[in-house]
Amino acid sequence: MFFLCLIVFCLYLNEFTLAFTPTNTVWGHSAVYADSKIFITGGLYPKSPTSFDNITYSKEFYYLDVKNSFGVGAGDPIPWVDLSSISQILPPHAWSTFLNCGLNDSIILFIGSSATTTAAKSVYTYRISSQLWSNPTTTSPPQFMIHSTTQTVCDVTTRKMYRFSGNSDTNPAITNNMDIFDTSTLTWGTGNTVDAPGGRFDHTGTLLPNGYIVYIGGTLASGGLADMSKLPLYSINDDTWTTTNVPGYSPTSRAYHSAVLTQDGRIIVYGGTTDNGAAIDDLVILDTSQTIYAWSKANVSTNSPPSRFYHTATLVGDYMIVAFGRNNLSLPLPTSNEVFILDTSDKSNYKWVSEFNPNPKSPTLSTTSDSSNSNSSDLNKNISNQNKNLTIGIIVLSIVITLMGTSFLIYFYRKRRLSRPDINR
Repeated sequence: MFFLCLIVFCLYLNEFTLAFTPTNTVWGHSAVYADSKIFITGGLYPKSPTSFDNITYSKEFYYLDVKNSFGVGAGDPIPWVDLSSISQILPPHAWSTFLNCGLNDSIILFIGSSATTTAAKSVYTYRISSQLWSNPTTTSPPQFMIHSTTQTVCDVTTRKMYRFSGNSDTNPAITNNMDIFDTSTLTWGTGNTVDAPGGRFDHTGTLLPNGYIVYIGGTLASGGLADMSKLPLYSINDDTWTTTNVPGYSPTSRAYHSAVLTQDGRIIVYGGTTDNGAAIDDLVILDTSQTIYAWSKANVSTNSPPSRFYHTATLVGDYMIVAFGRNNLSLPLPTSNEVFILDTSDKSNYKWVSEFNPNPKSPTLSTTSDSSNSNSSDLNKNISNQNKNLTIGIIVLSIVITLMGTSFLIYFYRKRRLSRPDINR
């Protein structure tokens, strides 16, 4: 009985175990922010740093707890929590999309590349409160899985996902399709392609509050990188395409970068690679708050981290949290479990900092490099529920230990008394 109770208690503690550091450090992973956590899954890691033939898909699943302050300097314990033991349903995968579409306490994963599943079975949902994965059946799925880590967004009002273009492991053609997935009905559909730009991959998509998705960068199916001064826009309100010209300064064209949206309309673009494969370490800003968009190079008053691509960037309050990635395309293959933090609160003075301090007004939902629309939610009630469960577990275990200890003492006392010789005989 005692050991059974101990096992139950350990299960209660499972979510609060922080003694974990991601070992299969990766690139091509996916991240989403929900319930004061940055959930991460999938990606690629090399079994041998000297060969492209030994790159392995990951199915690890874990999160970074951002409820409290933490540091990312040398020796600082980063509050990772490993949930891989409950993600056995997932296939090893990479280049996937992780989204928070406003589905109460559920997040949704769209597999981008995997050797062990198909497009028809590539959608997975995770319920945060019960820690359960499911693989629902969807209607009219696309024929191919699409690499879609950064270009997919979700409108939390309609709960629809929008994925434009992308490449595939099984289809050499790069189309300019707009795939739309209704997370409420689990139904796939397609959007209008009249006036749509040409196909591309490794670009970013950012959904603005006015219903326009801004597509930045990427590698064109026709060759070369997309022009950063001519940005395709897709309206989710009326299913139409337009192009906006951005006058003045234009950043270096890039792919494999990240993009997050601030509450005042800044799209922060970080990292990526040039057309010759060189990694980029700059930080550029697209101001979408005016009718005519404008690019600017961020003024950064602190030393920047190493060049980065294939990373994820997630906005939590005023902090952009960058995780993992690579800094070159050559051998030996690098891996990185590094985390970097950018303070975006002052748009005239960006700072790379070594400590994260939660902002009390930070929303529970925020933006990540593959989901650039944010909305508040009541998901934070799960935290109190989990704390309540922990408290109940501790109380139950304490009572059981007390009762068993008392029973043992009574049993031991009676046994000793009965075994004592009767001196009156």
